[in-house]
Amino acid sequence: MHQKILNWPKITGDFNEYSLIFLALIAIFGATIYYAYALDWPAIIITIILSAATLFFFRPFKRQLASSRGLSNLKKAEKIWLAVYGLNLLALLAVLWSSRSDRALISPWQVVNYNFFWLYASASFFLIVILAKKRISANWKIALLSAHYFLSFSVALIVYKIGYGFDPFIHQATMELIAAKGQVLPKPPYYLGAYSLMVIINKLSGLSLHFLNQILVPGLSAFFLPPAIYHFLVQRSENQDKADDGNLYFESGPIFLTILFLLVLTFAPFTLTTPQNLSYLFLILTVLAGLNNGRLDRVFILAAATASIHPLTGLPALSWAVWLSFSKYGKKFSKKIQKITAAVIWLMTALALPVSLFLSAGQSWKTGGNWLLSFFEPLKNLIANPGSAGREDWLLNSVYFLADNYQLLFILICAAALVLFYRRARQSESSEEPALSGLIFINSGLIAAYLLSSRIKFTDLISYEQTAYAERIPLIIAIFFLPLLAWLSLRLLGRLFRLPNPEMIIWLIFGLSLLTASLYLSYPRFDKYWNSRGYSTSAYDLTAVHAIDQDAPASYIVLANQQVSAAALQQFGFDHYYQTKLGPLYFYPIPTGGPLYQYYLDMVYKSPSQDNLAGACRLTGAKRAYLVVNKYWYQSGRTINEAKLAADHWWTINNEVYIFSYNCPD
Repeated sequence: MHQKILNWPKITGDFNEYSLIFLALIAIFGATIYYAYALDWPAIIITIILSAATLFFFRPFKRQLASSRGLSNLKKAEKIWLAVYGLNLLALLAVLWSSRSDRALISPWQVVNYNFFWLYASASFFLIVILAKKRISANWKIALLSAHYFLSFSVALIVYKIGYGFDPFIHQATMELIAAKGQVLPKPPYYLGAYSLMVIINKLSGLSLHFLNQILVPGLSAFFLPPAIYHFLVQRSENQDKADDGNLYFESGPIFLTILFLLVLTFAPFTLTTPQNLSYLFLILTVLAGLNNGRLDRVFILAAATASIHPLTGLPALSWAVWLSFSKYGKKFSKKIQKITAAVIWLMTALALPVSLFLSAGQSWKTGGNWLLSFFEPLKNLIANPGSAGREDWLLNSVYFLADNYQLLFILICAAALVLFYRRARQSESSEEPALSGLIFINSGLIAAYLLSSRIKFTDLISYEQTAYAERIPLIIAIFFLPLLAWLSLRLLGRLFRLPNPEMIIWLIFGLSLLTASLYLSYPRFDKYWNSRGYSTSAYDLTAVHAIDQDAPASYIVLANQQVSAAALQQFGFDHYYQTKLGPLYFYPIPTGGPLYQYYLDMVYKSPSQDNLAGACRLTGAKRAYLVVNKYWYQSGRTINEAKLAADHWWTINNEVYIFSYNCPD
């Protein structure tokens, strides 16, 4: 007879719990002290003391630790499975390490051998077998899941030698300045929790900010997500076992398999360290904390940490914490007070984000056309144009059928989870159902917030980035739906787990295909069906910015693309600014919506002439200006030939990066 889940070990141990709360407290106190003062050594010491003192009074929720059954107690076959999985994992890491590149890449898959995907599917298969073994302890299974998560999240971290993306270079340069001088002025009330956390770890451990800025989100996500999801699923399964009066219960296998197959949802935010992505991780942990134990102090600490890292994610996290407080203590008040309070919480959730975005940067409201129809246009964008890819490659066609219909499939799965939840809620008297209902309540407010935020126009940003903030809200909504999706997956896998072997093998192959496709789709791609377009910063870009600096007089500006600007940030930091009538301007085009970037666009799209450059010279007062053209740009040939005639002199870095020098008019 199978052992019921009620007797399973609950394994998210004290170390995991205390380390999470301690990091959250460092983010909260570090952000507060930095905003009020600075982040020098006295501030760091005070932050650590306050965090440790608060942690001293914190008690983790009670749990029984997992059994300490070691490898020596396993059968020979089980040890072989573990060894084979370990060898697969090492092989995958070796393939990634051998693919490391400092070239300008659109996608890591340009340099990673495609055998990597077969190895990944093979490793996932061996992991599935291990997760289904009852004699292997839960601690070992969680550790292996964390390793698999980390491998999945760290492809770009390993492959890109110099760095991945554009925003991390800006954040790293900011943190380098904070670490050196204690602060960066002005101090915006966002990102501070992430900056404080990484600068303090850097100061205390000696780990470089470059390394921390690459590994923090992938590493913390792999460490914290599997235990948090496991604990939620265990509690849900215990309640399910009680509700079904013993007729339906889940073994450990489906729970661990659910944690693994949640990777199918794609995991792009956890592959790159930015404050926004770190806040997504803390939001997931905040949501799960509210469902796992009902400890409000833990939920409020994590929600406050999320808000200190990024308010766009933190405001919904705080709404969730307030809702949990209301659901726990609201019954003490009259029905009228309860309704008023619920309405206030909903309005806070619906209005906090659009009002904050409007006041911080928007300052204008989109108008024109049919107002009512245009108001609901964002919802249409979520499900519009479902379809399939082309017919050139059956494998890629299958992958892109999933990608092209991802949003629609996600919405349908969420709808199925909601139907199942309400069916179970009518049959269950569990005290956890109000908390799960709260997820739906918060999401209804966030949908309204998304519709309102999508109407805000950010005039300071380049046109294709003006909806970037509003487009992050659907991901926040998806995070609040994640527990319901995990619950639905658990029920599905619990039934598949009992199928006859031939049928289970078919489903296993299907699941492995989805896992591997998700890995491919979670990173930038360059194939027959998709071009992510954004190149990485290359070694040639680093050489170019140093070559320009050696050639230039004391006062100069450079017109270049984002990745060359990122190279300048990494090498020179924020030490080169011009005071202009438009405010301080960095000597490379940052941000992309700034005036220098517009001059760069004029040079490469119109003409690389002295006349088009003169405005940038007059604006900054620089003595010399440089135009940098990367060969990979699709119109580089025309621009390079014209610039050779217009520039005062030019040279090239290995025929990959072309540099043109112009003397500014007096």
